Amino acid sequence: MSDQSTFNLHLRGFISLLTALSFLIMTVSGVILFITPQGRVAYWLDWTFWGISKSQWGDMHITTSLLFALAGLWHTWLNWRALVSYFHDKLKKTVALKWELTIAVLITIFCTVGGIYKTPPLSYVLELNDWIKDAWVTSPDDEPVISHAELLPLKNFLKKVDVELEPALAELKKQGIAVSGPDQKLLDIARTNGKSPAAIYKLLKPLEGKSAAQTPSVPVVPAVQQPLKPVTPATPAGTGHMPARQRWTAELVQQQFEGKGVGRKTLAAVCQEQQLDQAAIIRKLAARKINAAPDDTLKRLGDESGELPLELLKIILVGEQRN
Repeated sequence: MSDQSTFNLHLRGFISLLTALSFLIMTVSGVILFITPQGRVAYWLDWTFWGISKSQWGDMHITTSLLFALAGLWHTWLNWRALVSYFHDKLKKTVALKWELTIAVLITIFCTVGGIYKTPPLSYVLELNDWIKDAWVTSPDDEPVISHAELLPLKNFLKKVDVELEPALAELKKQGIAVSGPDQKLLDIARTNGKSPAAIYKLLKPLEGKSAAQTPSVPVVPAVQQPLKPVTPATPAGTGHMPARQRWTAELVQQQFEGKGVGRKTLAAVCQEQQLDQAAIIRKLAARKINAAPDDTLKRLGDESGELPLELLKIILVGEQRN
């Protein structure tokens, strides 16, 4: 009998420690995930904290949360009688716990619903989370050129960024970057050489579009002097003789901005980056029954108009001159 009671005492201690430790690791991983960059940025920069990547922190959070849930259920089962006795002891205690239960339920509901609908003050926490994640992007190079570019084979990635394969391989070899072949993923190339995908792209960026510009069959002077006749039908009204290649199309907007988090940008920032007339763009949006202000983000405008941020960006840019 004494052996059994000793075993029960040890089991309770074990479950209590397991619950506490899993809660500790779950909390730490949750805090780290709160301050990590956006996923596309983390993967592009190969971001790590304490040598652990964002996806690994996420996996750790899931497994320790599951462990905490199981340990918590086991702890509740072991202490079920004591827990139930709180609700059936004395009248005063019962009344007190009714108030405690009511308050606990209300707080839980408030946090749950507030998280879904972003009601203050919980919305301030979520906005802080967005601000911290955005703060990791300190330059345009920190944003991936295309969504999940790091997962593409090198040859596919080069095609997306308009770089020829042979010059790219030669440049990487010159920079001391080992590549097993054109089918190797950009992320694997980066990790093999101790770099981030962004660092590999930075080495290749000077080669963008060079093959087309250096092709002998396309003389430079005629291309500048004789664009009028073929371009005119595709040129939007009022654009005069501006070549179509110098203006945004829906396909170009999709290719360049998809997966880059354009929803966080304000209208003023977009106009400044693309050197657009802000007042003219606001009128352009108004013609589509979209009331916009300079400090409105594309996400906010999209929520109000029922459009995705990328589709709004197409409305803004298509037909405008590329800078």
